[in-house]
Amino acid sequence: MSDAAALKKSVARFPEEPGVYLMKDASGAIIYIGKAASLKKRVSSYFRASGLDIKTRVLVRIISDIEYIITDSEIEALILESGLIRKHRPKFNIQKKDDKRYPYIAVTLDEEYPRVIFTRTVRRNGTRYFGPYTDAQAARNTVSLINSIFKLKLCTRELPLKKNERPCMNAQINKCGGICTGAITRDEYLKIIESAISFLEGRIEPVVRDLQEMMKRLANKRKYERAAELRDMIFDIQKLSETQKVHAAVGTDQDYIAAAKQGNEAIIILFEFRGGVLLGRKIAVYDNAEYASHEEIIATFLTGFYENAEIPRRIVAERRIGDRAMLERYLTDRSKHRVAITEPQTAEDRGIIRLIHKNIDVIAAERYADRESRNTLLGLEELQRVLGLDGLPRAMECFDISNLQGADAVASMVRFLDGRPERSGYRRYKIRGYTSSDDPGMIHEAVARRIQYLANEGLSFPDLMVIDGGRTQLARAVEAAANFTSNIRIISLAKRFEELYRAPGEPPLRLPDSSPALRVLKSIRDEAHRFAITYHRKLRGKKTTRSVLDDIGISDRARKELLARFKSVDGIRNASRNELTAVPGIGAKTAEKIFDFFQKK
Repeated sequence: MSDAAALKKSVARFPEEPGVYLMKDASGAIIYIGKAASLKKRVSSYFRASGLDIKTRVLVRIISDIEYIITDSEIEALILESGLIRKHRPKFNIQKKDDKRYPYIAVTLDEEYPRVIFTRTVRRNGTRYFGPYTDAQAARNTVSLINSIFKLKLCTRELPLKKNERPCMNAQINKCGGICTGAITRDEYLKIIESAISFLEGRIEPVVRDLQEMMKRLANKRKYERAAELRDMIFDIQKLSETQKVHAAVGTDQDYIAAAKQGNEAIIILFEFRGGVLLGRKIAVYDNAEYASHEEIIATFLTGFYENAEIPRRIVAERRIGDRAMLERYLTDRSKHRVAITEPQTAEDRGIIRLIHKNIDVIAAERYADRESRNTLLGLEELQRVLGLDGLPRAMECFDISNLQGADAVASMVRFLDGRPERSGYRRYKIRGYTSSDDPGMIHEAVARRIQYLANEGLSFPDLMVIDGGRTQLARAVEAAANFTSNIRIISLAKRFEELYRAPGEPPLRLPDSSPALRVLKSIRDEAHRFAITYHRKLRGKKTTRSVLDDIGISDRARKELLARFKSVDGIRNASRNELTAVPGIGAKTAEKIFDFFQKK
């Protein structure tokens, strides 16, 4: 019996109960974890003869064994699935990335006297996290603001203070409530921490109400100085809520969620509205998302995000979710109030989803730029190692030749700075010394002219010169440079096998396809080739047009009007007398002259 047949037979004996299934490969590694209302029906669907998506077809080909765990309900299966995915990180499940790029605001509830801090590290130690935030400075400002308003503990000193130990500077200048001095009790401090958490959750009114009650109690106990501090705190919060919130006509407490895929990543953004006020956006990035459906991505996010976040009564997802009813029950159980997951239903809903996608586009572009920047830096570092350079080749110039059997020969030079095109440094050269095809000789001329110019002008030489070609082109370039200086490192990259020549007398080096250095070299080589080809075509086109139309003996204006109307010399050649006469500025005599010229040709 084949492996596939054995698996089908095994699945046929699965129970029709809710649970979690774990798919393994031949080595016994878990490659996919899923949940099901009926284990038998769900797992059997993987072995249908047709209608399977790409991800499922690939997965089924490498499954060697399937285990399952029965649960009492779908919701229990959902919770178990989430925990098992976090533990085993199967390669076919989408997983939230541990992306240290995005910061969080943390309330250190594991400490005796909790603090509100800025962090990029998430630990499961009882700390309450808010975020991630896409703007690190905004997160820092929020932390500073909360600590300033609520006068929270900023230092990490152990309390109570040792005998004769002085309070920290923050307590002395009244930036901290002074827990260490006994100005407030631990219970009072924890009440303020609860208010700070409510503030971060966007629940401003309960915060103000609680602080007002605390203020009255302190006033009744004749602790007027402390009561006055709370009064100022309330004033600051009310002022902040009036000036810094963004209002939108979207109802009360609700979250809006949209997602987009970029390669193997999925980016999800959540807009958080509380009391009809947009309080901010939260972002999550998931791996292994290339073959995941949009619904799977959103459902995975909902399960994980609301484990530690406040759950609103309404969640708007941009598309319908297959497990919606089960997710609604799960979130309702956690929040102890009715939760509805809906698609956009109004113009306001759809407008907010569009706005989220604008945010996703910006973040995706930022992530792409960051990746490119990191890869480029790796490429420059590898080039430094491979070539034995003293430093990174920050300034690079690359030369290429373009000609048609020696005619209209041109050389291009492109300049890259830190692995990026510096277009103001691009140069083009009409080759003067060669009328027949001689690429090495033309390289010699172009390199010599460039180095002579830099030397005459007292300008810096590039860290690295790259020649599009092989050993012969490199030898002529090195020969040209030797007439002026020996301080320029020159290499060449041959197209056929992408061979790197480090010196004319050395064998070439073959870098692997995945090499960041090869990627940098190919990038500058291909740009030099594009620049040379563009210039060559332009010169050739001008020469062809000028040589034919100049022989007719018509004005520049007439020539421009003809090319604007007929687009090319062939178009003018095939035009009738009437078509030529219809061109602005072309009279009957000129039209006859043009027509007769091409007829004789």
